[in-house]
Amino acid sequence: MSLIDTVKDQFLDVIEWEETNNKLIVYKYKRASGNNELKQNSKVIVREGQYAVFVKGGEIADILPPGTYSLNTDNMPVLSKLKAFPYLFVSPVISDLYFVNTKLFIDNKWSTKNPILKRDDDFSMVRIRSFGKYSFRIINVESFMIEIFGSRGIVMTYDIVQYLSSLVLETFATVIGETKMSILDLASKYRQLSNEILEKLNSGSEKFGVEFSNIIIENLSLPPEVEKLIDEQSGISMASKNMNTFVQYQTARAMRDASKQESGFAGLGAGVAIGQSMANNIQNFMQPSDVSNNNRGKVEQLRDLKALFDEGILTKEEFETEKRKILNI
Repeated sequence: MSLIDTVKDQFLDVIEWEETNNKLIVYKYKRASGNNELKQNSKVIVREGQYAVFVKGGEIADILPPGTYSLNTDNMPVLSKLKAFPYLFVSPVISDLYFVNTKLFIDNKWSTKNPILKRDDDFSMVRIRSFGKYSFRIINVESFMIEIFGSRGIVMTYDIVQYLSSLVLETFATVIGETKMSILDLASKYRQLSNEILEKLNSGSEKFGVEFSNIIIENLSLPPEVEKLIDEQSGISMASKNMNTFVQYQTARAMRDASKQESGFAGLGAGVAIGQSMANNIQNFMQPSDVSNNNRGKVEQLRDLKALFDEGILTKEEFETEKRKILNI
């Protein structure tokens, strides 16, 4: 640096951070000249939604809330290079200045990288995947700078967000593991789960100076085999309430599966033929079962029911249930 640049570098500064990227959490002040020495009597402007933090020797020396300040007190960790003239303009005290963004950061994503195991009364043990969004803000600048920015050495915005996302995920796994709700009820309880996650999350994040808000669960999914089992149980439930509707449902599935076969059922044509045959049996079966309202006897109803069982449309349990209904036993 030339002598002229050195002298120009001694003029008082107006230090401020004009945010051009609202997603930046921490900004370190840098002068255009590349010389970051802070001079006494310089002005520091801290905008709304910001805090200024002075760090000297790796320790926090002072924190300034929003406002305009003049760096002219002896207890501020700053020295003018003019005062440092005996040291050839090299100050014996080094002070860094950071601006911390305290605004609300929204639309941060979280997701389960690996399935979370959960005990369930209906399915014993299941694996759950989920993803969503969350918001957060810094509510205690000193704690944040000490615990995250300082102790953990996390300085980049991306790394800070990733760390906070891992806290959300850890809390989600804990809440899912502790809840007594069946997985069949979880889909309708997103808001309740979110509130539980938020409460537990903030009880532990206070020491980091961070407050979470608006935890959103966008999706909660199960392994394909569990979803298939749920579909089967839905079919059984349908059968217990309305056998006619269940038989129609099974017929449609059988026709769909047969149409996909290149052999065995001889393709779609055979599938349709089988479907028509089953439909005829269904048409006979769908007659009223109350003897007083039709001319068919219980023996004929049982024969139709047995035909459905032999064709594999009804399971053994379903056949026995319907047989007992016909016989009134």
